Amino acid sequence: MCGLYKAMMEREEELAMKIFKFNFVVDNSCQWLESMGLHKKGMWRRLCDCYAHHPFGLLPTKSIGAFELWGGLGDKDYPSDKPLANHIIGNRNPVFLSGWSEYYNIRSLPMSSPVASILSHPLTVYHILTTLVINSKNRLIKGKEVIVHYLGPAVELDWLQAFDEISHLLNGLGNVQIFMIGPEVPSNLLGPVSGLGSRLRVNLVRGLYQEQYTNLPAPHMVIALNCGFESYGSWSGALGVIKSNNVPVFFTERSEVLCTSAKQVLRTSGLHLTHPVGPNPFRSPLREQMHSTNLPSFSNGFIFGVNT
Repeated sequence: MCGLYKAMMEREEELAMKIFKFNFVVDNSCQWLESMGLHKKGMWRRLCDCYAHHPFGLLPTKSIGAFELWGGLGDKDYPSDKPLANHIIGNRNPVFLSGWSEYYNIRSLPMSSPVASILSHPLTVYHILTTLVINSKNRLIKGKEVIVHYLGPAVELDWLQAFDEISHLLNGLGNVQIFMIGPEVPSNLLGPVSGLGSRLRVNLVRGLYQEQYTNLPAPHMVIALNCGFESYGSWSGALGVIKSNNVPVFFTERSEVLCTSAKQVLRTSGLHLTHPVGPNPFRSPLREQMHSTNLPSFSNGFIFGVNT
C-alpha cells in the first residue's frame, strides 16, 4: 500500500492544471473564494460550507441572471449565452473537446477565469456523452436524443444553469435529456427545470434510484459524479439496478485512493471495470485537501466505467 500511495503522490505534478492563471491549490475554500472576489456569491456559494445550512437546490437568490449566477465575474470571464463562434469551431456539430484549453478557446475565455471549477460537472457529462460512449456520440451526430440517468445530485442542484453549456456545445444537433435522481432533490423542485437551452432537458426526481428506475424512460447511459462509494450502504440497491440493466455507466471520484475503494465496492456487487481509472480531462482545477492524507484530490478528478 505504501508503494501505491507513493505512486499516487508522484502523479501530483502530472495532475496539476498549470494552464490556468489563478491559484488552484485550495487549503481553505473561504479564503480562496475571498481571494477571487467570489465568496458568498452566486453559484460559488457551494464551494465552501458557509451556506451548508441551506438544502441543495434551495440557495437564496434574488436573480437568476448569468452575471449574478457567476458571482459578478466580468462578462468576458464566464461563458456567454450566445451561439458558438463559427470562425472558431468551423462546422463541427456537435463540438468535440479534448480538454479545458480547447474549451476555453472555443468559448473565448481567459485562462484566468475560474469557471472550470463549476463547469467540471456539465463538461464531464458532455465528455462522457461525446467521447467515451460511442453509441451516444453517434446518436447525437444523427440528430437523435440521448437519455441520461444522473445519480446522486447535490451541489449540481444549485448549478443547473451551468449545465446549459451542454446545449451550447451540441451546436444545433441532437438532444440530451437528463434525469437527476437522488434523495437530496427538494420536493418542491420536482419535474422539468425551466430556463435551459432547447437542446437540453433536465428533470429532477426525488428518491433512490432502485425505487425510481421503473418510473423513468430507459437510459442510454448512467452517470454518477464524485460518487462517494465509501458510503456503500446507500449504493447497494442502485448498483443492483446497474448490474441488471447492462447500460454504460461512468463514475468519477476525487482521488485515486477513492477509486481503489470504489473498484472493491463494484466487485462486491458483481461489477467489473470495463473503462479503467484515469484522469478526467475535465476535472476541476482546484486541488482539494483530503482528510488524513495529502494525496492529489480534485472534484471529478478520475473517471472509470462499467458495462461500456
